[in-house]
Amino acid sequence: MMNSNRSGARAVFISALGAASLITLGACSRGGDDGKTAASCTGPGVDVSEAWMRAAREHQPMSAAYLTLCNGADSDDALIGVSLAGAQHAELHQTTMKQNGVASMASSPGLALPAGAPATLAPGGAHIMLMGLEKAFEPGDAPVLLLQFENAPAMEVTLEVRSITDQDR
Repeated sequence: MMNSNRSGARAVFISALGAASLITLGACSRGGDDGKTAASCTGPGVDVSEAWMRAAREHQPMSAAYLTLCNGADSDDALIGVSLAGAQHAELHQTTMKQNGVASMASSPGLALPAGAPATLAPGGAHIMLMGLEKAFEPGDAPVLLLQFENAPAMEVTLEVRSITDQDR
């Protein structure tokens, strides 16, 4: 009886590890940036567009969110913090490619938002890791992401949840 419990626990652990690996690899994969981002930003403050996250099934501990920020202000700013209701932790990450061709992710203290220019968080580059998800997020859900900036006021952004087959729009 004890061995079957261990085997079951091991299978659950391996399944969770596999799901976490797929999410991590998905956050590192290319796609999503279709070149539609404007060359410059106008208007006061920071504007957000194309805000979305990858769908996450029940008991899936991680996902990733992406968006484009346009700093229309006259001075530089920075995205310095993120949070999402339903996630124990959210943080900015940067994907880099090592010399051996292996992608690597590391947390980032912030994302520079130059005055008058867009900054895109997209698969294969800067993104927001959502960790310790407390529930499933499926297409049709509207989770709210809180963005904190160095200069601009904090802003709430509703994310579009995209299924695995609908993420390259």
